[in-house]
Amino acid sequence: MSRLKFALWGMLLVSPAALAEQTYDLGNFAKLSVNGFFKGEVYRNTNQSTGLTNCGYTNDPRGVFGTYCQPGTAKTSSPTPLTLEELSAGLSHEFDSAWKIDSRLSYRLRNGYADIVGQPMIEGNVAVSHPVYGELRAGTMLSRSWSRSDSFSYPLGMSSPWSESGAGYSLFQKAIRYSAPIIEFDSGGTLQLEGTLATNDIRYAQSAPTVAYNQAPPRPKLWELFAQYADSANLIEYVFQKSRGGQQSSWAKGPFVGDVGNADGLGITPAVGAYTVPTENVHILQGDHYFNPSWRATFGIRRNSWSGTAYQCDYVTGTGCYFPSGFNNGAPGTADNIAHAAWSVDFMGGISNFRGLWTYTAGFVRLNKAYTSTPVEYGQSNTATYINLGVNRRVPELYKDLNVYTGLGYVRFGRLGPAPLSMPSELAFFGVDPRVQSSAILFTLGAGLTF
Repeated sequence: MSRLKFALWGMLLVSPAALAEQTYDLGNFAKLSVNGFFKGEVYRNTNQSTGLTNCGYTNDPRGVFGTYCQPGTAKTSSPTPLTLEELSAGLSHEFDSAWKIDSRLSYRLRNGYADIVGQPMIEGNVAVSHPVYGELRAGTMLSRSWSRSDSFSYPLGMSSPWSESGAGYSLFQKAIRYSAPIIEFDSGGTLQLEGTLATNDIRYAQSAPTVAYNQAPPRPKLWELFAQYADSANLIEYVFQKSRGGQQSSWAKGPFVGDVGNADGLGITPAVGAYTVPTENVHILQGDHYFNPSWRATFGIRRNSWSGTAYQCDYVTGTGCYFPSGFNNGAPGTADNIAHAAWSVDFMGGISNFRGLWTYTAGFVRLNKAYTSTPVEYGQSNTATYINLGVNRRVPELYKDLNVYTGLGYVRFGRLGPAPLSMPSELAFFGVDPRVQSSAILFTLGAGLTF
């Protein structure tokens, strides 16, 4: 696999023709397709936090407990520029009977490292398909909950606040997906339906060799349903993702990995630190509507649901809470270190205007309060509103699929305190810590090349 990866990158970098042609016929044996993109961005923003400081030990996944990690200094600054690269290749062969076999391999890097943490390869799968019977695909693949949310929100400059927030997972390392044949309606619309089952390896804590597990980690299991309706004026999609035994978070760009389980029993008492297998669900309805060739509206609504996860603390030896798996529970070591279920509803929307080589956009994301019974403030009382105005120009004078763009963004939190539960961390997206700053402005300048 690694040899093929380097061969693909090498073919792209040393051969100018790779940018001009995407499909290669390998005789009567197969067809090879190569595509991808490069993107670079620079930023300037206000109230940029220098990070979390004075962390006594491993903080909770979202970094909300100020007792353990204090907010850093905020200032106007230019964060590290972004480079994002993706390269994909597909190998396929279609038989005279209309049966088709194909394989896909994709790598995605951010500033030289895996864009999805620990997963530089975002696709590595094989499939068999037929127009009458549909397609069956198996291997490593992206979830619809993340990839489709990114597709709708990226043109509005809202990719991170929308597709990387809330419940759900972005990548399935071991999955099987069935896509039914496309249903065509007399009115001209089409409907695509598919279902995915996913799992991953059991995930033991780092200290598993020295800790006697009272309850073994669960086997992570997930299923996802996807429906897409399209006609001449609309593209509407629905995603439902349900999981059990996955590491809980509100970072929808995180891969689906297992939770570490119950390391040393029930903690201080059966009611404190008791472990229950975590569950996480998300419903997403989003789409585009074209009023005419010049105007497009985009919308999204998402319902997040988390079971919560208690910290699994080593009270036996007194080492402390060193498993960073707690989510929506009380502060570690307190009498409220139990899982609390929570749910929230978030919104996304925007408008795009196309004028020749120019595109003008306005978009927003609203992360709302969450509903939960925990008495500890974990971010459920806060909200966040993101707004972005963007200008994009295609530059066919240099290359047919080259774009340059700029954006002016603004974030406003509802109150000073931990970030909304839908945010993956205190410093997500604009890099502003809502415990000490209520708003920030972000200026973006970038360029992207697709092939």
